[in-house]
Amino acid sequence: MPRGDQLARQWKIIQTLITSRRGKSAAELAEDLECHPRTLYRDLEALQVAGFPIYTEKVEGKNLWSLLDTLKHHIPIPFSLTELMALYFSTDMLKAFKGTAFHDSLECLSQKIKATLPPESMKYLKNVQHQ
Repeated sequence: MPRGDQLARQWKIIQTLITSRRGKSAAELAEDLECHPRTLYRDLEALQVAGFPIYTEKVEGKNLWSLLDTLKHHIPIPFSLTELMALYFSTDMLKAFKGTAFHDSLECLSQKIKATLPPESMKYLKNVQHQ
């Protein structure tokens, strides 16, 4: 299996668990991702080993997979103005991810960067970009 498929599937697992209120069973996740349950368990284990706070708990007789609530909430990440500007310039490189599982999240990040930058900085960046 290509590495990109595994990475995209794991990305989708994280996205699904972040948006899930009660968690998801392994069968539900495997069905959503159209993969074998053993593949799903390998992905969950890989994510846990990588440090993602994924856990399982028994709810109404079902084992449900979830992320710790602290990860589900927006985590403020303080960027400096120059870091935001660098991210703004890198958005052109994000076009390479079009058609992948990452594109929508990267596009959302790009919009947040644009909304965060002060108007004067945006004007400056647009001028530099067109030169």
